Amino acid sequence: MLFVKRLGGFLLLLVLLIPAATAATITISPDAIESGDTVTVDVRDLPDNATFSLGIRGEFPATPGETFAFTARSITLPFSLTSGEVNAYTKGTNRTELAAELPDGGSVTMDYKADANGEVRISQAQSISSGTLNVVTLGGEAAAENIIADLTVLGTKQGPNDGQITFAIEGIDQGAATVSVYVDGSEALSRTIAIGETTTPTQTATPTQTATPATTSTPGGNSGNSGSTNPTSTAGPAPVTSADGKASLTGTNLAGAGLLKIAAPGTAPAGWSFSGNAYAVTPADRTFDPAATLSLRLPSAETTATLARLENGAWTPVPSKAEGDRITTEISRAGTYALLVPTEAPTRTATTPTAAAVATTTTTTATTPTAAPLAPLLTIVALATLMLGWRGRV
Repeated sequence: MLFVKRLGGFLLLLVLLIPAATAATITISPDAIESGDTVTVDVRDLPDNATFSLGIRGEFPATPGETFAFTARSITLPFSLTSGEVNAYTKGTNRTELAAELPDGGSVTMDYKADANGEVRISQAQSISSGTLNVVTLGGEAAAENIIADLTVLGTKQGPNDGQITFAIEGIDQGAATVSVYVDGSEALSRTIAIGETTTPTQTATPTQTATPATTSTPGGNSGNSGSTNPTSTAGPAPVTSADGKASLTGTNLAGAGLLKIAAPGTAPAGWSFSGNAYAVTPADRTFDPAATLSLRLPSAETTATLARLENGAWTPVPSKAEGDRITTEISRAGTYALLVPTEAPTRTATTPTAAAVATTTTTTATTPTAAPLAPLLTIVALATLMLGWRGRV
């Protein structure tokens, strides 16, 4: 009987020693800045191997034919991003140059001529060590009276669980910057910060048409400034496209919606594997009535594939239809989607029989759940402790 009691006490101690599941907590400040002021992204409880994405998007007026520059200076990262990327996108320009100085002493300079839509897409595979990116600038020649400049870094987090990401925004006297953080495929927080204005923006939504450019890891895709084509919209507003042109959203009510490319988190369903990155339809609380059509580019017209949605950390296939080199699905709400291909190649593109229809909730807190593989063990151990303790009293 004494042995049983001691065993029960040992199991109880084990329960106390096993850490509970944590959640990454993100805060972004301030609400408004002047050119040259610093923005702080406070990160707490972010575990190693989490997929992490930081997007900085600027929208500002310009004079066609004149030069522009949107600069994030002294970007300090408290942790490293392995298997990372530095991506950039601009709209409303004749040409755009990305110039970046990296923490390891290296530098990246890429200059591109805009396509017929005034868009430039730049992508550079680059693991990013902790430290400071001295300066990252998107500059060039304006073609429109309003410019969108989007800079994103993403990768797998390694290093301290707590820390602050800081950077100063320079080059524009008036406009807005939207800072978005995604952790393991889910929006942790997004905040629009007024530049050179006194009004306080609302902290609710990810940037309109926030997007990350192409990556060379996507099978069959194009990288850099590719002249990719998007599906034709027959009615309603112009499609919302990701900056790499591989994902698009069409419909009659797309105001405020965006597409952000992120690293595909988690594990694909049995029998499937990820084809390239995932795409987040933003903002997280956005709904579509009537439903919008999400379209992703296939590696080839012969590829067998399906689309899947991330729900509570697990990927669920959704009904999808292949047409040519695109695959589409109807969506009624925002979320994260990915292209899946079979681990063993069957014959032709298949559609999936199930759909995910779990409603989303709108939050202004910046907590992002992380996987909790120890949760079932905790329940079993606790139950065993109670039973043994009861038997010891009999």
